[in-house]
Amino acid sequence: MLFNSFEYIVFFAITLALYFRLRLKARWPVLLIASYIFYMGWQPLFVFLLIFSTLVDYIGGIVIGTSRRQSLRKLALCMSVGTNLTLLGTFKYYNFFVHNVSTVGHAFGYDLQFAYINVILPVGISFYTFQSLSYTFDVYSRRLPAQRNFLRYALYVAFFPQLEAGPIERAARLVPQLQTDKTANPARFRSGLWLIGYGLFKKMCISDVVSGAVQAVYAHPQDFGGSYLLIASCLFAIQIYCDFSGYSDIAIGCARMLGVDLMINFRQPYFSRSLTEFWRRWHISLSTWFRDYLYFPLGGNRGGLLLGLRNVMIVFVLSGVWHGAAWTFIIWGGLHGFILCVERIGSSAFKYFRAGNTGKLPEHPGVLRGFLGLLWTNAIVLAGWVFFRAQSLKDANYILTHFAKLGRVSYSVFKLIGFASFEILLTLFHLAVLFIVDYMIFARPETLRKLGTHRVLAIGVAVALFYDIILFGVFEKKDFIYFQF
Repeated sequence: MLFNSFEYIVFFAITLALYFRLRLKARWPVLLIASYIFYMGWQPLFVFLLIFSTLVDYIGGIVIGTSRRQSLRKLALCMSVGTNLTLLGTFKYYNFFVHNVSTVGHAFGYDLQFAYINVILPVGISFYTFQSLSYTFDVYSRRLPAQRNFLRYALYVAFFPQLEAGPIERAARLVPQLQTDKTANPARFRSGLWLIGYGLFKKMCISDVVSGAVQAVYAHPQDFGGSYLLIASCLFAIQIYCDFSGYSDIAIGCARMLGVDLMINFRQPYFSRSLTEFWRRWHISLSTWFRDYLYFPLGGNRGGLLLGLRNVMIVFVLSGVWHGAAWTFIIWGGLHGFILCVERIGSSAFKYFRAGNTGKLPEHPGVLRGFLGLLWTNAIVLAGWVFFRAQSLKDANYILTHFAKLGRVSYSVFKLIGFASFEILLTLFHLAVLFIVDYMIFARPETLRKLGTHRVLAIGVAVALFYDIILFGVFEKKDFIYFQF
C-alpha cells in the first residue's frame, strides 16, 4: 500500500513525537529507521534496492573523494553512475525500449522477440537516484567532501519527507543539517504546520476533488466534445499543480518541524510571463538539477546561440524521458524545449533591435506585454499538459485538434462523471482561495506576512483551514501523481 495524505501526516506525527521525546544520545537514527519503515509501507522488498543504491554511491563517493589517481576516480564515478542508471533504466525504460525496437524491427520485416519485465516501478526511484547522483557528481568535482558515516549518508538518500517525490535535494545543503540533533522550535513548528495545512488543502480539497472528472474524460476522450476536453485539460493543469506543489509543501513543512530546511520547489508558476520564467518556478529542484549536472557540463550557452539551443533541447527531451517511458512524455519535453528555444531567439532579437549598441532595455515591460506573456505561457503549458496526461499520442492529437470545436456544456454530463453541483461550487470557491493566496505570495508577500502577525486573524484562518480539510477533503486513497515517476 501507499500512504495517502492523511496517513502520511499520521506517520509523520508519530515520528516527530519519537524524535523529540526519546532521550537518546543521538536521535537522528530515529529518522533513518522511520524513513525505511515509510518506504517499506509500499513494497517491503524494494527497500533492498534503495539500500543497494545507497551502498554503491557511498563506496563510490569514498573512492572518488580519497583517491589521488584520476583514473581510479573516473572509474568509481562511472561505476556509481552506471549502476544507478542501469537500475533506473531496467525498471523504468526496459519494456519501453524493447517494445520500440520490436516495432521498428517489424516495420522492416524482422520478427524480434524480447522478454518483458513484469514488475512494478519502484516508487520514488527517479527522485532518490538523481539525489544520490548529485552527491557523486559534487564529490567528483571537489565541491563536497565524501561522507564517511554510512548511516548519515543513508539518511540523506532516504529522508522520508521528500523520499518519494522530492524536492530533489543536494548533499551540500541537506547532509550538514542531518549531522546534528535538533531541538523543538515553536517558530519552526508554526511555520511547518502552515505549510502542511496549505499542502493538504491543495491536495485533498482541490486536486483529489477534480481528479475524477479528469480521469473520466481522458480515459475516453473520443466520447466528449471540445468544451469538455478543454475543461478537463484546464482541470488537469490545476490538479497536477495542486497535487505536486501540495506534496512539496507537506514535505517541506514536515522537514521544517524536524529542524531541516528543504529547498522551495514551486513559486506560483502559473503567474509566469514566459516559459523560461515558468521553468524557474515549476519543479525547481529538477530544473536546477538538469541545469547544473547536464546543461552546464554540455557547455551551457558558452558556445554561442546555436550550441545553447542544442543543449536546451537535449535537456528538455531528457526531462521528458525522466518523467516517463512513453512517447507522450518525450513530446511534452520536446515541446517545452522547442518553445524555450523560440523564446531565446526572440529575446536575442529583441535585445538587438530595441537596445542597439547600448545594451539597455525598457525598464518596465508594460501591462499589455505582461498580460500577453501570461496568456502565451499558459497556452503552451496547457498544450503540454495534454501530452503529459493523455494515454497515447492518438488521444493527445484528438484532444488538441478538438479544442476549438466548442459546444454546449450540459450539467448532466458533469453529474455523470461525478462532478455534481456541490463539487463544482466548492471547487470554484477553493480555486478562488488558491488564486488569492498564490497571488499574495507572488505579488504581495509583505502584505501577507503582515496579515500573519494578527493573532486573531491567524487563528481564525487556521481553524477554517482545519475544518475545510476535515469536512470537504477527500480521504479515500488517491496517490500523489509524481509517485509514479
